[in-house]
Amino acid sequence: MMNISFDPSGQPPKSLLARVIGVVAGVIALGVALMFSAVIFVILAIAGLALWGYFWWKTRALRRQMQEQMEQMRSQGYESPFGQAPADDNVIDGEAVRLDEDRNRLQ
Repeated sequence: MMNISFDPSGQPPKSLLARVIGVVAGVIALGVALMFSAVIFVILAIAGLALWGYFWWKTRALRRQMQEQMEQMRSQGYESPFGQAPADDNVIDGEAVRLDEDRNRLQ
């Protein structure tokens, strides 16, 4: 009878205790990796909030100036910042098709 071994290392099979220790070590390593990834996520979230807050704080004067300009334009009679109000509130959607016909071209 032929003995077929699928273990390329040639070592004897591991005992039950070695398998249990391997599984426990794997679970602990997975738990540690999840904890580190959670900590990194929290640090990135805090850094993002800090960056957004800094940007918001630095642009407050610009936002105030833009608001004052809008109020000035409204007091002068402008309906929109582009100088004139739209004709009405209707929006018309449509399609256009362009056909290039060779027979109408001059040769």
